[in-house]
Amino acid sequence: MNRVIGLLSCALVASVSAAPAQVLQPWNEPAIKSVSLDALRPTFDGGGTSALTTIDQISFHWPLGGLVLNVEFPFVNAKVDGASSGALLIGNPLVGASTAPSSSFIGDVGVRIPVVSVSTPERGFAQFVGVLGDFMDLEAYGEDLLSVRATAGYRHRSPNHIGVRVALRPTFVAPVGSNSGDSELFLDYGVQGGYETDQASFGITFTGRALVTEPGSIGERTVHDLALGGSMTFGQFRPGLLVRVPLESDLGDVLQYSVGLKLEVAF
Repeated sequence: MNRVIGLLSCALVASVSAAPAQVLQPWNEPAIKSVSLDALRPTFDGGGTSALTTIDQISFHWPLGGLVLNVEFPFVNAKVDGASSGALLIGNPLVGASTAPSSSFIGDVGVRIPVVSVSTPERGFAQFVGVLGDFMDLEAYGEDLLSVRATAGYRHRSPNHIGVRVALRPTFVAPVGSNSGDSELFLDYGVQGGYETDQASFGITFTGRALVTEPGSIGERTVHDLALGGSMTFGQFRPGLLVRVPLESDLGDVLQYSVGLKLEVAF
């Protein structure tokens, strides 16, 4: 079995490891003064979740000198199909800073603060949904995990509105509190291309993750996905839509695809 997929399963039980957030998305970067809501609806093989089960995130972006302050609050609303009640799982918030989207250099640093509490079976199911449904950002849902990440990359938009981005993101994850797992180092990588203007953007993104601190072949230590999406601007509002598909057969046997919606409000 793919080793990263095995670690995803371990994370459901003991939160012993985690992985970095999506290094690239198939649309333009958020405005430097904005708030946004993201909702991701995963579709698992065989169903098993209610129609309103979603993986969500509220994000704030604000100028900070020559940088942009980024704060993210992830949460999962999940219920087993047919159950009388579900649960809301509050994820590990992220605080960080990034370069302005006008720069050709993509730079980002961030820390996730461990606040996740899986105290009931319903919250355990919500964690399952978050970890597998948004597997490229599973550190947001791990219990007793502290993670630190840094991103470096390059962006370019040609005069004919063709945009290209490449990026690398190492993330160090350490257990804290009652977590007795091992510290791990991951490397996220991605390439994105598409059509971009100030009013609209449409693109495709290939992202992957490698587990650096464990032995094994490249195939055993990596996992990948493909995302297609876009956004449009209507004044200060920018809605977006994406579809993400896992490319590994091990994960694809559990997760078929995820559909995401985004609404950003610029100030």
